[in-house]
Amino acid sequence: MSDDTTKSRMNKRIFRFALAATAVLAFALSTYAKLEPSKEMASQTRWVVNTINARHYLRGTMEQLDGAEMVEAYIESFDYSRMYFLRPEVDDFIFRFGDAMEESLKKGNLYAAFDIYENFKQKAETRTQWAFERLEQDFDFSIEESFTPDRREAEWPATPEEAEALWLRRLKYELLNEMLSLAAEDKDSNSASLSADNPDVVDPNEDEEEFDPSKLLRLLEDREFYAETLDAAREKIHRRYERNLSHTIAREAAEVQESFINAMTQLFDPHSTFLSSDTLESFNSAVQNSFVGIGAMLEDDDGICTIKEILPGGPAERSRLLEAEDQILGVAQGDEEFEDVVDMQLRYIVRKIKGEKGTTVRLLIRPGDAADPSVRKIVPIVRDEVKLTANLATGKLISVPVNDEQTIAVGVIELPSFYGNIGAGGTLTTTTDDVSELINKLRDAGAEGLILDLRMNGGGLLSEAVRLTGLFIPVGPVVQVRDSSGRTDVLSDRDPNMLWDGPLIVLTSRFSASASEIVAGALQDNDRALIVGNSSTHGKGTVQEVYHMNSRMPFSFLKSIEPTARPVASKITIKQFFLPDGSSTQVKGVPSDIVLPSVNEFLPIGEDDLPHALPWDEVNPVDWINNWTKLDVDSPEDPKLVQRLIAASQTRQESLEEFQFLNKQIEWRRQRYEEKAISINLHQRIERKIREKGYIDELDEIYETLSENDYEIEEFLLKITEEQDALSKQTLAQPIHEIAEELSEGVVDTEVSDAIATIEGSDTAENEEEDDEATSYDIYLRESARIMADWIKALNKPKTATASTQVEAIAQP
Repeated sequence: MSDDTTKSRMNKRIFRFALAATAVLAFALSTYAKLEPSKEMASQTRWVVNTINARHYLRGTMEQLDGAEMVEAYIESFDYSRMYFLRPEVDDFIFRFGDAMEESLKKGNLYAAFDIYENFKQKAETRTQWAFERLEQDFDFSIEESFTPDRREAEWPATPEEAEALWLRRLKYELLNEMLSLAAEDKDSNSASLSADNPDVVDPNEDEEEFDPSKLLRLLEDREFYAETLDAAREKIHRRYERNLSHTIAREAAEVQESFINAMTQLFDPHSTFLSSDTLESFNSAVQNSFVGIGAMLEDDDGICTIKEILPGGPAERSRLLEAEDQILGVAQGDEEFEDVVDMQLRYIVRKIKGEKGTTVRLLIRPGDAADPSVRKIVPIVRDEVKLTANLATGKLISVPVNDEQTIAVGVIELPSFYGNIGAGGTLTTTTDDVSELINKLRDAGAEGLILDLRMNGGGLLSEAVRLTGLFIPVGPVVQVRDSSGRTDVLSDRDPNMLWDGPLIVLTSRFSASASEIVAGALQDNDRALIVGNSSTHGKGTVQEVYHMNSRMPFSFLKSIEPTARPVASKITIKQFFLPDGSSTQVKGVPSDIVLPSVNEFLPIGEDDLPHALPWDEVNPVDWINNWTKLDVDSPEDPKLVQRLIAASQTRQESLEEFQFLNKQIEWRRQRYEEKAISINLHQRIERKIREKGYIDELDEIYETLSENDYEIEEFLLKITEEQDALSKQTLAQPIHEIAEELSEGVVDTEVSDAIATIEGSDTAENEEEDDEATSYDIYLRESARIMADWIKALNKPKTATASTQVEAIAQP
């Protein structure tokens, strides 16, 4: 490329950036609306302060709030990289607001929150303008320097010069990441994907090629390729900063209030929070596994709301008018005008799409598979209840080989959370009912042992944890709960019926928290289950209760004064858990009887990694005699049995190829985690990427080889999930013209016809074949199943657990 051509192209790029920068900032300034707290927010703030002071577990022992720490925590909630403000500016906010913070909150005064955020918006606009201007200039990637992306523990820059240098390194880091990504994807130097005019255009029909190091090396060898790639990266980063500024300016007053109040509540402990209307709605949906909407999983793809997945059985699937990868460009309520949602934050778009059951929302869609990007279609959908069956318990039966001819059937129940009815509406189902159904199915299928997989279970309803534990013990203590006055109550299983009396393993990890730890700890203390997994669980040993403001006097009058006010709540820590032996699960968690190697051991994901976590404590053990273990119930109470199982597992961990693979993967991730500063030298980053890709490919090859010899696994679903799947298949098999007739009732015919016309002739409706996704090769679950098989063999009486065991209550705590 000639110098004149290069100069001309650069001038065009600079003009385009300057024009875009001017347009964005002009838009930002024209739409700039100063946020103000409302009287309702003041009332809510006073209510939160009064409630947490009256209800929190630490009430009466908590000293005066640290105003300085609260100011810093609040600023970090949006300036989380500690880069926009300077240290002297943060200190000035502390000087102005820190000492009076507690009194201001008691009065419901939110001036500090909104004043600080207004300052942040100005900082964001100034920094965005700086980024736009700096992107127009050249960059030197040959300098020996680095950038630390994770700045959560870093200090704010002390001077403007220090901030300038920090931001320049960040900009170079972001550009370099995009350049390496674009270069690796490039098929040809003249590919449209690297065009300065169309940086995001790729050919969807081209298959993804294997990683080719020569593509990255071209950045060092081909000046034209380097320039094109840098131009494309510039535009992607420009777009990113543009979108971030838009999000900052569009932030609502309620979000500012929520962040500010939570900076206060989390001085008490990490789990006490104020729940704004949107957050409360999400919380209720997660616990109850249902919500009213269209039934689609959405994601933000470079500022465009994109459908990631159509949920089975929901209105979107029933309409047959939406597909994964479709882009939502506008949303309209009923017959109202469309509102542009491009570059709008996803949470706001979700709020507009959700609504009351039976109402209609219209979506302006750009089809994901359209050859012409200008194609649009209007899709009207009637909102309905969406059942989140993907979040419910599931089961599987693993056939563990004992020899060439014999296998042992091990049942597995994966439980993602403890869900049920929280009194805020109907519930789809409950944890204990679902687990009971799966236990019966697995027993009927021949399961001789059972694994309860709680690795990714972050907790949920305390009542369900107690009920679930009762499925595996006849009667006995489950958990002790102490309140702020020091009173300790014992929650016990008092139902003598046992649904499973066979060998039981609880598989845990550092992500197993709260209710998961209650179940694991109770079964361990009752000598009923063997705990396998990380060295210990998460360590969240506290109880939270949700208080709804608008349903409690004296604030319930707000409903009549402001009928449009949306409900808010507070989730407050009110009690602490203790296991039957008196030990708290707080911080220490529940230790495993058999520990498996894991990357989680060195990641900061435990309770003790959170600020203001309550300390570990203990109470007196429950006065309880486990005479029921003399019954015909399989228990790991024999130390010799446990030692045999530990020794056998340790031998496998030292000899099996899958554990050698696992240890390599853990070591690689540990090294990456410990490498805080990342080079922004182009040559070094290319070498690193080529080296890492080679190592990853090696691990992938080993993984694929191991996966070929996985155990035979049979999946089991709940009845409600099976019904949902059957309904989904029936819907997809229904001729499209019948869908049109159903949808035409109560909506504009032309819109329905237009929408259907865009998918007529496609093979989506006729294609009923399901992709056979390979079962994930789960090393932890495989080893747990082998431990269970060892246990069953040690019993010398392989059997299927009885359908139900009933014993007399021997004692009461």
